[in-house]
Amino acid sequence: MKMRLTALGVIVATAALIAASVQAAPSARAISTAGGVSCGKTATIGYMGPTTGAVASIGAELRAWPLFYLSQWNATHKLQIKVVEGDDQFDPSQASTIAQQFVSNSKILGVLGPGSSPEVVAAAPLFKRGGMPYIAATATRSTLTDGSNGHFFRIAPPDSVQAQTTSDYLTRVMKAGKVAIFDDQSAYSQPLADAVQQLLQAKGVSVFRSSVSPTASDYSATINTIPNGTQVVYLPFTNPAKMQLFGSQMTEQGKKIAMFAGDSGYSTDFHIEKAYFSTFAPDIRDIPADKAIINAYFKKNGANAPLTTYGPPAYVAAQMMISAVAKACTDGTATRAEVYKDLLKVKLPTSILGHSIQFTPKGEVVGARFVIFQIQDGKPHVVQK
Repeated sequence: MKMRLTALGVIVATAALIAASVQAAPSARAISTAGGVSCGKTATIGYMGPTTGAVASIGAELRAWPLFYLSQWNATHKLQIKVVEGDDQFDPSQASTIAQQFVSNSKILGVLGPGSSPEVVAAAPLFKRGGMPYIAATATRSTLTDGSNGHFFRIAPPDSVQAQTTSDYLTRVMKAGKVAIFDDQSAYSQPLADAVQQLLQAKGVSVFRSSVSPTASDYSATINTIPNGTQVVYLPFTNPAKMQLFGSQMTEQGKKIAMFAGDSGYSTDFHIEKAYFSTFAPDIRDIPADKAIINAYFKKNGANAPLTTYGPPAYVAAQMMISAVAKACTDGTATRAEVYKDLLKVKLPTSILGHSIQFTPKGEVVGARFVIFQIQDGKPHVVQK
């Protein structure tokens, strides 16, 4: 990433610049914004996400949508929002480093990100110590809102909701009595697979359970372990390309078994025909009221800009954060503590996700739910809202 100043005043700082500045910065423990920072004309927030790395295709969308909202805000408001950006590369150690840098920058009043649950876990102790409010658009681990992670908020519903939604659909709609579940040993995949397994077994479903290496490039031997008579293979992998490979190799081996994926199923890297997946947001193209927003997004970012279910929650996260920052800056100064308190008060009567947005005291969105899609003729189609 290079430092650049957009026409609308959104500043994106390079990771190198941040790293250089943090060497001379005081520790996170020493930073305090109790006296407030001046924000009469400008206010600064941070953004962190996987701009590069294993899930860069998803990261591109997670980044594009909040920056799109920031450009809209800066075009119509006197208070200009600047953003310092950090690429966490889908790596918890990088997330921890960036969190330290953001906390040490006393101008930063709140953060959008990180992009995943493991990165939230890595960044949380630093953000908590620095009193930093932050909103992860798509981190779904259920325990993230148990109160241990400080001033944490999220837009996506938790995996406990996903597990219930998935198990209900497998039994009620797909009538599955025999399911094979494979996790990819990630901090996202394993607990979600555990939860779905437990719920299915409680309903009397026979479950075969196994794991695959996150670096595997050939699943042939694993596929051979799938018991005869299995009706559904559940793959809550983190990397959509890995799920695509698994599904393709199942087909090559003559295994005609229905597939059901997790959050990352909505990706151009996953296109197994008739496969299902559950994810934390709708396709906003199915919401007529979002047509103008979608058109504006493509006009700014190009016709080939990414749009799946990842970007819109990040757009909403930016709306919530900027609303809170603006409210805290009303008197010309603001603190992170003020931004946190205002995040608990902000409410969007409607949103591009098709429902209102308001945080519970634990940092969850009231009434958030998962949506189930099926890939039909190469494209995802909603089968359950």
